[in-house]
Amino acid sequence: MKWRFYPIKLYFASLPVAVFTGISAILNVFSWVWLWIQIPRTGDQVFLHYNILFGVDQVGESWKIFYVPLLGLLIFLINLCLGWVLYRTDKFMAQTLLFFAALCQVFVVIATFLLIFLNV
Repeated sequence: MKWRFYPIKLYFASLPVAVFTGISAILNVFSWVWLWIQIPRTGDQVFLHYNILFGVDQVGESWKIFYVPLLGLLIFLINLCLGWVLYRTDKFMAQTLLFFAALCQVFVVIATFLLIFLNV
């Protein structure tokens, strides 16, 4: 069986694909830049996780704070690639994947806000 992918230009020309991809990319870049500007890169320890019952329960190096937007980027790229593969056969599923990628990016921005609020 030969894989026949949907043309990439036509894939991004679809309005829902373009909107959800654009929202996801902008929110992810915003998370990276916001963390880069707000968190000092001195090598000191930063708070990585806060629990309402026990308070801060995970502390680590300052570079580990970038795991949150990295995970968001991985989710975005995986959903983008899966959406492209599925777009020829099921447009709705591809658009749903991209919608959930954008929704995940909203939660990444919220987590970024909480990390910055916790450390500044």
